[in-house]
Amino acid sequence: MAFDFPSTAGQPTDGSYTITFGGIVYAWNGSSWAAAGAGASATDRSLFSVSTNSAGTPALSYSSATGAFTYTPPDLTPYLTTSNGGAGSNYDADLLDGQQGSYYTNAGNLNAGTVPSARLTGTYNISVTGSASISSINDIGDVTINSASNNEVLTWNGSNWVNSPNSVTGLQVRGSAFTTQSVADATAGNFTITTPKTYALLSVQTSHAAWVTLYSSTNARSNDSSRLETTDPTPGSGVLAEVITAGAATQLITPGTVCFNEAGSNATYLKVYNKSGATNNITVTLTYVQLEA
Repeated sequence: MAFDFPSTAGQPTDGSYTITFGGIVYAWNGSSWAAAGAGASATDRSLFSVSTNSAGTPALSYSSATGAFTYTPPDLTPYLTTSNGGAGSNYDADLLDGQQGSYYTNAGNLNAGTVPSARLTGTYNISVTGSASISSINDIGDVTINSASNNEVLTWNGSNWVNSPNSVTGLQVRGSAFTTQSVADATAGNFTITTPKTYALLSVQTSHAAWVTLYSSTNARSNDSSRLETTDPTPGSGVLAEVITAGAATQLITPGTVCFNEAGSNATYLKVYNKSGATNNITVTLTYVQLEA
């Protein structure tokens, strides 16, 4: 097919001089006519059209005679088109063994396995049916066991349950406590021994010759500091017991004397006068039976 191009004499050569044949735009470039030249469109897009059929077998066709495209979209009715699943959709793809994720964070749904100990801290109102085992009594938070032996029982010390030397009959076993301190010759040193609040004193043992006096309070010891060895203590002055030894010795207290701490503390206060003839580390040991928890 031949095109009758117009004269180009005196026309611009930058592609702005154009002519259209059969929907194709041609531009003059100074030496020839060319389709889609600079500044021009090679195709008249208004000649094209698109029509869409009802959903069915997907297809796309084109008519070169008319420039028309025909599109048949796919039929998606057998497939999910309203949601892509995801949290809360209730579709199987969103579930684990048929359960939403919230099911597994509900402790009420636990029926097997071991709950981590970190989940069990705090205070809970629980009921255990059947049996529950504890590998060690020390696993209980407020129980402290030290060197347990036969016939001991648990007693409350104000903050923890602790093993104590109570026999199964409720009687106390014999105990002892000691302290050591350097004391110059012919000088008195003040000692403190950890003891029960109240106890029956059975004996006093010294590592060197000494005059040992036991008191119910530090005030009683201070008030008695000037008393001579040859002077008996005043009744009610807080002097619990006293012994004089000529060397390393154990002095029985017969009959046993009840000693106590006035303030209810676990301590007995001592004055130890060194009679050994030289400065020595003097050890004093008390043997007793506890009378007060």
